[in-house]
Amino acid sequence: MATLTVKLVSGEGFSLGLDGLLTELRRRQWTLIRWGPQDAPALLAAMFKWETCADVLILRNENHATAYRVPITGDSGVFNPQAVSYQYHHSPLWTLRAILALPAPGNPGAPGMSERPKYPECAIPNDLPRPVMIRPLSPYACGGL
Repeated sequence: MATLTVKLVSGEGFSLGLDGLLTELRRRQWTLIRWGPQDAPALLAAMFKWETCADVLILRNENHATAYRVPITGDSGVFNPQAVSYQYHHSPLWTLRAILALPAPGNPGAPGMSERPKYPECAIPNDLPRPVMIRPLSPYACGGL
């Protein structure tokens, strides 16, 4: 079983046995964004754009990740949102489970009310290296991210 080993903003490396959930991100064709080199990224994020909003996952370290749903208006970006309709902050495993279980926009149980995002959890630091975008994650990819 492959694992995801990442050195993130905090400088701590970690290994996650999240293969099944990461495979599900690939199957659903989420976009992966990596800041820094492949073997030691500073930060990893994934997003899925719906017609009116985007779901975002930010992996920070082995103990902390953030997921949120952000409305898309005009050319607004999905990182550093001004408002979110959903946010969850916990370990990477639970955060990934939460965002994958979120109902699609317009479906019963889907969040609709806007709230203020918790900072800095819902923000990407300004001092990161240039991002590399991999879109969408291939459902046929082999090995780790």
